[in-house]
Amino acid sequence: MGHRVSVIIPVYNVEHYIVECLRSVSAQKTGADIECIIVDDKGTDKSIHIAEEYVATYKDCTKVDFRIIYRERNGGLSAARNTGIKAATGEYLYFLDSDDTIVPQCIETLLNIADKHGGVDLLPALYIRENNDMEQFGCHSFPEFSDDRSLIKRSLLDYDKIPVTAANRLIRRELITENNLFFKEGIIHEDNYWSFFLAKYVKRMAFCAEKLYYYRETPGSITKEPNIEKESYAFSTIIKDCCDNIDDYEKGAQKRFILLHLLTMYANKYYHSTKDFEKIKQYFGTHNCLIEKLLLYIIFHVKLDSLTYRKAVNLIQRLYLL
Repeated sequence: MGHRVSVIIPVYNVEHYIVECLRSVSAQKTGADIECIIVDDKGTDKSIHIAEEYVATYKDCTKVDFRIIYRERNGGLSAARNTGIKAATGEYLYFLDSDDTIVPQCIETLLNIADKHGGVDLLPALYIRENNDMEQFGCHSFPEFSDDRSLIKRSLLDYDKIPVTAANRLIRRELITENNLFFKEGIIHEDNYWSFFLAKYVKRMAFCAEKLYYYRETPGSITKEPNIEKESYAFSTIIKDCCDNIDDYEKGAQKRFILLHLLTMYANKYYHSTKDFEKIKQYFGTHNCLIEKLLLYIIFHVKLDSLTYRKAVNLIQRLYLL
């Protein structure tokens, strides 16, 4: 018999945080049936042993059904999440990173909103942050509920409207399994990649304006120490795959999403050579009309962040969203 919510926690080298994370799940104030799937991604510290001890001593199995799944080898965050999805039985999935925590009313609050609107495909919430980095985690621009496909798709493809993360949101499990919305393995920024494809299928979406998830800035995280090899591969993969899968519904919003990744790649020099970047730029350019191509030419042939650059970037985004 299925559970109401499956909380999926990939575990890799988080021995200092894993107990706090699991305690936050067991402390949930809800009568809903919750399963917590802990995925061992074969780290090198004592994380999974600590998790095993916690689960072994946890008593209230009627509240949270803890399960540990052991992968054969390390596969990264995407692979671990995919393992959890395949094992999950919940009506909804909820991804929780193993160095983060959720507030006691998290799952109850989200389920109440979902039930209030007769069920949803997706229901994100806001974050509690240690500092002001990633400002979009603490704000949003979306109504409590909408079944407006245009509004939903534009919002999911816009960093300024919806936090682009997989964590801290209820997701209807069948939405993922029926549409093959598993995470791209072997890249960083997997949430960005996933969000592009997720936006194609969400028909009913709500948003919780409460801060339910404590996001921890851990030392040595990929957001603090860029790896050019990984960044280059991730951005080129995101741009190419998204270009190959642009559909006719809100095409401009999709192109804007890709453009912003291209600009980030350009500004941070996430490429091995100018020749490599030119290939990626031209690949995206083929999906643009003449005036858009002209604006792209200006953007990449004037000084970065100059007034002309900013005006051209703003203008092409406005054209995309007409």
